[in-house]
Amino acid sequence: MDAMLSDSLQTEIVMEPSEIEEFKIMPFAEIFITLLQTITERYEGLPQPGHRLQFLELQLELLDDFRVRLLQLGNAENGEGIDSKIAIIANTTHYIENVLVDWGQMLHFLNLYYYKNQSEITKTRNLLSSELDNSLTDVDTDTVFVEILSLYRHMKKDLLYALVDSTVLKARYCSKNYRRESWSRMTIMKDMRSYSLTPSACPMFELLGTKLHQFKKYLTVKLFIVVWRLVAQQIDVFLYEKLVLANTFNEGGAKQFKFDTMRNLLPLFAQYTDKPDSYYTHLNEACILLNITQGSALLLKDMLTALEGATGVEDKRG
Repeated sequence: MDAMLSDSLQTEIVMEPSEIEEFKIMPFAEIFITLLQTITERYEGLPQPGHRLQFLELQLELLDDFRVRLLQLGNAENGEGIDSKIAIIANTTHYIENVLVDWGQMLHFLNLYYYKNQSEITKTRNLLSSELDNSLTDVDTDTVFVEILSLYRHMKKDLLYALVDSTVLKARYCSKNYRRESWSRMTIMKDMRSYSLTPSACPMFELLGTKLHQFKKYLTVKLFIVVWRLVAQQIDVFLYEKLVLANTFNEGGAKQFKFDTMRNLLPLFAQYTDKPDSYYTHLNEACILLNITQGSALLLKDMLTALEGATGVEDKRG
């Protein structure tokens, strides 16, 4: 088993997942699950619950060993293609998690859960009743896989955040020149058709487009949705704090930034959702305020001043 894990994990990770494969996992994961199923078939007929519990412990140890190997493999990856490899590892982790959730509802494992609990209750009768009540409210406590499931889910979360953080970090770097544009000295175009994407924004937008395409290819649908939403939300906050709040805009700069955001940034995500603006709330509202008419701006200022006087709280929104 140990040799199979070592050799297969190192070789299979370089294989691209098939487009028709729902889970897009490492091929060896299927072999590993088959091995666990074979073990279950061999011991589920044993008459003594204690003996079956011993084999269950073996399966849990194998699951944890497999998780550790996946984690080691993910940490060892570097260089070109690392995101695609981490994505496949995340898919594999998610696949194992789904299998364990399904197994936890099977009669065989429900019986083992009952026997295991009976044994543990005998040893812990001095626990406070409130603590027992709290333990029963967790949706996953009715399965023998609760602890290993928690570990797999934590690992999956870390892998997905690694993909998001790496993408956002690269986007921040690519946006340096864009954030330093002279937003307060830009020319106003009379015709909106005359506007084009700010050249300094191209590296960041190109990076985002490439990463989203890559993640869609390698991640399962469910995990891809999680990743692109997190990327969108973090880019939204980043550009709002480091670009909008850090600069002064004239009318030309406000219109240009709105064009960049509405006609170029949001469309990158529009192919994955009908409402990309719902994930860019900060930038969406900033574009509205930056492009508000002078009369509306004065009216808004008067309303804020009146609100400040009525509440006695100083308005610091500028």
